[in-house]
This record gives sequence, structure tokens and C-alpha cells, in this order.
Amino acid sequence: MKDLGQWTEEFKEAAKKLANELVNEAKEESNTYGEATRYIKRLNQQAYGDITDPEDHAGMKVNDAVCGLAIRMIHDEERSLPISRGENND
Repeated sequence: MKDLGQWTEEFKEAAKKLANELVNEAKEESNTYGEATRYIKRLNQQAYGDITDPEDHAGMKVNDAVCGLAIRMIHDEERSLPISRGENND
């Protein structure tokens, strides 16, 4: 039987895996980081279901968590880019 720490790690790894897949897809479908962020936000808004159905409810929570993590990953990547400075031809 797994202990609670093992479950926590498995949940984290599953969320990271799904978020990485989503980030890669968003970047493939987009030309800018802003477009990739909008792609993920659109996906997040499309999560729907019957709130009284436990599986639908769980799916919506997973969607929120993964999309939130994916947006954070996109923003972290964007923030780590070097500053682009134009050449001064004075």
C-alpha cells in the first residue's frame, strides 16, 4: 500500500505531465506566448459538466489545476527570456 507522500508525488507528477503536454500543444498552435496563454485559458473555460456528477466535478478540478499550472509554466518561461536590445547604429 502507498503512503500519503507517495500519492502526493504521483498527483504532482501527473499534473506536471499533463501541464507539459498542454504547454507544448499551446506553443505549437501559437506564434507568441500571449497566444499560447489565451489558448490555455480558452481550454480552461470549455471545461463543463454536471457539478453533481463526481467524475465531471473531478474532471473540472483537474482541468483548473492543470491549466493553472500550464499558464504558470508559460509565464515562467517567458520571464526567463533574455532582454532583446536593438543594435544602435549611431
